Amino acid sequence: MHKKRFTFVFLGVCATIILVGSLASAATVVQNVTLSNNQAAVVNCPNGVLAASGNNTASMTVNCSIPVANPTPTTAPKATPTQPPAAGKGVCGESMTEWHPPVVTGPDGKPCYTGHEHGDPPPSWIAAAGYKVTYEGNFNTTSAENTTKHAAMKGFSARFGTTDVYFRVHANSNPMDRSARYHSYEVWARDAKGGVSHWSLWYNTGDPIKDRFVRRTTNGDPGTRPIVLVVDQTSWNQGIRCEQWYSAPAEPAWGWDFGWTICNTTVLYQPNENTYIYDQRQWPLAPDKSKGATRRLEAAWYSNRQHPTGKFYSTQFGDIVSGPNDPKCSSTTTKFGVQYPNKCLAQYIAPTMSQVAFPGNALQKTFDVTGVTIPN
Repeated sequence: MHKKRFTFVFLGVCATIILVGSLASAATVVQNVTLSNNQAAVVNCPNGVLAASGNNTASMTVNCSIPVANPTPTTAPKATPTQPPAAGKGVCGESMTEWHPPVVTGPDGKPCYTGHEHGDPPPSWIAAAGYKVTYEGNFNTTSAENTTKHAAMKGFSARFGTTDVYFRVHANSNPMDRSARYHSYEVWARDAKGGVSHWSLWYNTGDPIKDRFVRRTTNGDPGTRPIVLVVDQTSWNQGIRCEQWYSAPAEPAWGWDFGWTICNTTVLYQPNENTYIYDQRQWPLAPDKSKGATRRLEAAWYSNRQHPTGKFYSTQFGDIVSGPNDPKCSSTTTKFGVQYPNKCLAQYIAPTMSQVAFPGNALQKTFDVTGVTIPN
């Protein structure tokens, strides 16, 4: 960079130079320099202009003036608003109606954490039979089941004896799900002959208050069904960590009886939790911050119970109707003092469907919870 400089030489006399620096209109004296005979002073003014002034040769002022450009007014940048997910899409652009892993490829092409997981993906034999597993449909108990409570949609693949099964269950160990009596579930079963059956119903977990039984080492299960065996702080302190859901048996007789265990529970139970169902600030998270990654399925379907075969329709409670246009489909059903609009759902039980029962009808597995948060 080129520097402007002055050289002052005074011979045979003493002289004083006053050096002045300026970045604006006001000047500031920065140094006085007194020279003796035959001495010289070099004054530099980088990026500026030097000017000398004085009344006589024995004293002069050297001013360094650096021009300052007037700043151009700028408008503060506005934050780009975060776009909400598109309808039917999650935070990473993943489908809200179909299975996806906990980590997906986001809109920017990078790995993105969805914050929840759905267990096992549907096996290919379901699609090969003409079915599609979805989390949204006429089977939902309420619209919240696949919106606010979307993370509770779980898949579980198993082989019990000669039968392959895939359960799509709605269940989570938190106040949102424990405070509801009914949840939707679907089962696909491929029997030894290759027949693929499909059930779509609601399962009854019991009264959200009376049938939530706190587990203890001295009394872990009263044996009544339906019930949810819950874990509170005392249970946890006793080493009891798993929450167990048991559906009402034979509702309907041609449906499935099953138990669903969540280890470890994600949110500890409190008797008044139905007063803060959706307020997650009040949820007492499990001390180990569990994500409920380990789950156990116990399932039974009894061929000796009376059951139809082939395709038919029923309400969500298992009442068989003549078809989707049956008058009952536009009516209501009252259960436990609550009136529910009927939902007529297609069912199919293959004539070759065989019994699934104890022993050999239970399986436990642990799922990937990378990036998962609560609720899950």
